Amino acid sequence: MTDKELELRLATAEDAGSVRDLVRSAMRHYREESGIVNDTLESLSESVESVRHRIEKNKCLCLFDGDKPLGTITISLCSTPMKYSFSKKSSNFLAHYTSCGYISRFAVADEVRKTGLGSRLMDEVLTYEEASDLVILHTAVPNKSMCEFYYSKGFILVDSETSRGYERGLFALVR
Repeated sequence: MTDKELELRLATAEDAGSVRDLVRSAMRHYREESGIVNDTLESLSESVESVRHRIEKNKCLCLFDGDKPLGTITISLCSTPMKYSFSKKSSNFLAHYTSCGYISRFAVADEVRKTGLGSRLMDEVLTYEEASDLVILHTAVPNKSMCEFYYSKGFILVDSETSRGYERGLFALVR
């Protein structure tokens, strides 16, 4: 299979089950790489219905091999970026924006990790209108490979916090 054989498209409600399974599998790997020992990752307990709702409400971009998603990323428009504030530092940063794009549920199947598919998904989603002035996301700071990936895409670490039992960073891409 080559990258060109994959179909890049928005997920539909019918894809919810397979998207949920991909995210769960990838997040187990992410949890290990990040040193997260508790069950605070909401993505590991999402129902098919909640994934379907996310797909219908936001833009959930996927790379499919036939009907199997190999990668996914969701971007949503957030009209209140301050809801992601958890410190004076993050508040000062976010106070300058009235809206932002928020990236979540970024996952690539284990068998195709480190092949450029994640980069392709990220590059594509950053062309969406939700990714205008500011794009933010959270990731585990101890996960060096994820942090390096986000840095390579132009994101900066705004601040981090530990309310979920691990160091979770707020990353931002200012355009």
